[in-house]
Amino acid sequence: MLLRNETAQAISDMDSVTQQNAALVEEAAAAAQSLRDQVGSLTHAVSVFKLDVQQAQQAPKAAPVRPVAQQAVRAPAKKAAPKRLAAAGAAGEEWEDF
Repeated sequence: MLLRNETAQAISDMDSVTQQNAALVEEAAAAAQSLRDQVGSLTHAVSVFKLDVQQAQQAPKAAPVRPVAQQAVRAPAKKAAPKRLAAAGAAGEEWEDF
């Protein structure tokens, strides 16, 4: 009886994973179709630009662009510490920083 329960549970788990995979395949197919549509729109939008073949061959090559992940990240600027007035110390008065 124990073997039947374990087999039934295994089959149920496999069915669940199969359904999840099918849903992921449907999402991937929809995303691929969306990309195809966007490529078509972009191709149509760019098609209005014409470039002479000789001019294109003589054009200087653009510098490669580094991906964002490889660009240096700047640390946020630090605020300057408040300065005490020199005269306040000389006069014996104490000033507090806020």
